[in-house]
Amino acid sequence: MNEQIRTQSYQPKSFKKVDWSLFKDDAEIAEYLKSLPRYQNNSTKSGWYRARFFLSLLWARMFDKITPLFVVLVTNNQCNLNCEYCYGGYGERKAYTDYTLAQLLGMIDELKRLGTTLLTMHGGESLMYPHIGEVLNYTKLKGFYIGFNTNGYMVPRMIDQIKVVDTLCLSLDGREEHNDKLRGKGCYNKVMKAMDACHEAGIPLVVSATLTKDTKDDMEFLAELAVEKNFRLQYSILYNYESESIGEVEMTDDEIRETTQKILDLKHQGFPIYYSDNVLETTIEWPQAFDKRFFTKNDIAKGNVPEDAKLIPCYHGKLKYQIDADGRVVVCWAHNNKNAPNVLELGVEGALKACHDKDFCEHCSFLANNEHNALMDLSAKNVWQILKIHVSDMFKVGHEE
Repeated sequence: MNEQIRTQSYQPKSFKKVDWSLFKDDAEIAEYLKSLPRYQNNSTKSGWYRARFFLSLLWARMFDKITPLFVVLVTNNQCNLNCEYCYGGYGERKAYTDYTLAQLLGMIDELKRLGTTLLTMHGGESLMYPHIGEVLNYTKLKGFYIGFNTNGYMVPRMIDQIKVVDTLCLSLDGREEHNDKLRGKGCYNKVMKAMDACHEAGIPLVVSATLTKDTKDDMEFLAELAVEKNFRLQYSILYNYESESIGEVEMTDDEIRETTQKILDLKHQGFPIYYSDNVLETTIEWPQAFDKRFFTKNDIAKGNVPEDAKLIPCYHGKLKYQIDADGRVVVCWAHNNKNAPNVLELGVEGALKACHDKDFCEHCSFLANNEHNALMDLSAKNVWQILKIHVSDMFKVGHEE
């Protein structure tokens, strides 16, 4: 390591000035990352970064800013599973080239400069990315709130590298036989072990369940498991599914509405469901068939949107963005455009701007998107709902069971 790099020891004021081009290769960068202080997360620190996101959101809305406050960053293309319904086909991206450490850290630095406060990181399977523990530690030292998504397989043996995060999301779709049918044999038991490891390490848990024809009848099972295992439950309705066997797992319109109503009923029964009532009602009362799951600016201009429809304004492409592991920036995965602006060609700031400029979506029926949209719209009910979740989860951080 040359002298110029050696003198860039960790100092809060100079830390952001690291020039990754000065390093010979990723191995040298990894050695530098290992020399940094170890971030020790706790309730107070996590609470501050959660609060800072809300404050930055208020600032952005007050002054009508277009800024990437909330970014989903896919760290790598590779995955150790090949889930049948994966929207990104990560289990099949064998020929893709992942970001170098210099590229990934440079993107994180740039997002920090551009005002990102909430960063959700996943893959592929992010725990397969080399030196991911060092990347997470660096990202926390930079001052981000971090959500981290994983399939759980590698969590127990990497828990010491993961426990800097503020929230961890595991994927689990239903009972063992139904979950493993779509996600792979043994997956259910791996997730159970990952849950136990996270609780022992004091990491707040969310479980994301993708509902299909196979798993929609497991909703009560998952809700009861959420109480037993102390996690918050986020159901998702399958979309962007392009397999020839789509009819085998995709729900009909009536099933989607019935299933979403059941989510609302479970929430009213007191189960720890992530979504607000108005978000669920938007999907239940969606004024079109679900082959049209969003309304565009053009739809509004043509008067194609019913005036009495219960719709939530979209802030994706304005305050929230997704950056895929191949460099593409999309407003959300529902618009998984293969020719989307790319950070590897335009830089982070340029790709984000191009994504915003090409955005044409105004409303959608997607549950997770609308929970974030309603929050960013500063809906009082949704702000209160999310605040309760964050306060509850804040007190779980760093408190080992």
